Amino acid sequence: MSKIITKIEAQKKKDNRVNIFINGEFAFGCSSELVYYHNLSKGKEINIEELKKVIVEDNFLTAKTKALKYIERALKSEFQVREFLQKKEYEDSVIDRVLEFLKAYKFIDDEYYAKAFVTQNIRIEGKGNIRYKLIKKGISEEMINNILNEISSKDEETVALKLAEKKLKVLCKNEGNIVKIKSKLNTFLISKGYNFDTIKSVVNKLEIKEKENIEDFRSDGYNQVKENQWGELLSIAEKRYERLSKSEEDAIKIKKKLQDFLLRKGYNYSDIKTVLNKIIKGEDSYY
Repeated sequence: MSKIITKIEAQKKKDNRVNIFINGEFAFGCSSELVYYHNLSKGKEINIEELKKVIVEDNFLTAKTKALKYIERALKSEFQVREFLQKKEYEDSVIDRVLEFLKAYKFIDDEYYAKAFVTQNIRIEGKGNIRYKLIKKGISEEMINNILNEISSKDEETVALKLAEKKLKVLCKNEGNIVKIKSKLNTFLISKGYNFDTIKSVVNKLEIKEKENIEDFRSDGYNQVKENQWGELLSIAEKRYERLSKSEEDAIKIKKKLQDFLLRKGYNYSDIKTVLNKIIKGEDSYY
């Protein structure tokens, strides 16, 4: 039995797509672009091979459109795009064709992607973490090694030292045991992806040797920050207190809401307690 196109109608929800009817029954939907490209029209006789070509081409066009929308949000690797299209259940032949198109027009470029990823992340973590994440994104180990080798051990250690100094100040606020502090600092740097030699060098440079050293970090770090931020904390608390007082009369509830608000802002509990006493009770002493 011959196959005759009996109807071509525009889809209601998609202006650029049409429904094709053959011998009075719905056959498939496709891009309106393909109607003109393959010269499809009502009354035209069409064979199975022609139908397959139209359907394959339509799958390619829809897959390409979805891939372009996917990568416009952020840079993606070839592996990520392939995985995305596989989840959409496109055939491998269609996916391969889409990827070739994207690579030809530089919409995806694994080397560019990997370099950008390293540049962004080397400021917050070590090569170990970066290597692992790039492997998961389908970047070849050879490419990863070539890019990471451009970063000197000295530069990586400089970043690790800055991260360790910040972490040490936090640890020294709540811990007085030197052994525990060193252990937690080592664990922190390992979690950031730094190797043994880098961690050893960083910890040695911090010279966590005496209890007085911990107190120095507390006084020079924590207390100095506390002093510098006191005015800011007090100002924020006073403004919030004024707003709460307009809608709440219960002093206990006001105090609780203000305390929760400041804790969410990341301020230290002891500072918050002092501020609450200053504002609500009107005490003159800050400390």
